[in-house]
Amino acid sequence: MASETSSSSLQSGYIELASIVRALHGDWTAPAPGYEGWTCRELLAHLSSTAASLPAVASSVTETKDPNAPSFDANRWNASQIRRRADKEAQELIDEYDVGTTRLVTVLSDLTLDTLVTIGPYAGVSLGEAMAKMLEHQRHHLSDLQGALTT
Repeated sequence: MASETSSSSLQSGYIELASIVRALHGDWTAPAPGYEGWTCRELLAHLSSTAASLPAVASSVTETKDPNAPSFDANRWNASQIRRRADKEAQELIDEYDVGTTRLVTVLSDLTLDTLVTIGPYAGVSLGEAMAKMLEHQRHHLSDLQGALTT
């Protein structure tokens, strides 16, 4: 992850993933192996919801952390995001991913990577580290999704 600590390398990484997402195709109703109960479309919904939330996570460095905010519950958040996207077609999710990436790339160009994120799973972590970890998180899921769609 150390190689992904500059704004430009993070931006390039996210742009690369968006181009892979745009090229995805296959049976969206197929099970997503390793994601109990999820279909490929639901794994895509997880990816798109994450991409859509990253600009706000990045921008949180300009805000004070709410000391009364509950701890981030990834399972609860993921379930809520999948439910919110239950009626969306795969292309809508791909578009959402693309828009989130475009916004994130723009936001990252105006922020300092050593400032601390104040929301989400990496609250209290530097922006550079949080975005590098999320990039790896996205890469992992996208690799799994590509494999599931081509089997």
